[in-house]
Amino acid sequence: MSYFLQFCGLSEPLQLFYLEQSGVSQEPIGPVFAGFRPFQLDDLLGWALASARQRGWEAQLIETTVLQVWMERAEVIRQWQLRLKAEPSDRLVVAGLGTSSDWQHRCEGMLRA
Repeated sequence: MSYFLQFCGLSEPLQLFYLEQSGVSQEPIGPVFAGFRPFQLDDLLGWALASARQRGWEAQLIETTVLQVWMERAEVIRQWQLRLKAEPSDRLVVAGLGTSSDWQHRCEGMLRA
């Protein structure tokens, strides 16, 4: 199984809450989302591994995915970090993590809404 980590943008905490709640159901489907300030690898990895435990995902694959994405997108991450510093103090960088099926369910749900 493969996992996909996406950096979605900057958000206010209330908007992030709505995004997180839109995927809450009896049977969790769709990616998980979280906001970060500051935007650092340790925090991102900790959240990803906690999400893996909650969803029953393969922790080693999640860790590998997060580290690989962090290294491959180092320049983009630096840009997010700089943008975050310029934003009001309540803004967060939002990340989403899930399987291809999770992302597919999310996209299909947005199209039905």
